[in-house]
Amino acid sequence: MTWKTEWTKWSTHSELSSKLKKQMNEMIESEREDAFYKQLKFGTGGMRGELGAGPNRMNIYTIRKVTAGLAAYIEEKGTETKKSMHIYTNK
Repeated sequence: MTWKTEWTKWSTHSELSSKLKKQMNEMIESEREDAFYKQLKFGTGGMRGELGAGPNRMNIYTIRKVTAGLAAYIEEKGTETKKSMHIYTNK
């Protein structure tokens, strides 16, 4: 998928916040390309990146994606992992 395809997908999404939509419309082409050409990566220091619209930026949507991934990972590992992470108690 190209950055332009990803930008179009985001810009036409019905649930995109008005704040991010405004930011997207104010971006020049090079800013759009940088914000939409790849997914923000989780590194050794966690997730870091510029705030703003796009999958290569920190925003509510990239945080939701990471949160869902972490929840799926914890669920996959089972009850013992949940207990060790103090997420689950069996009282």
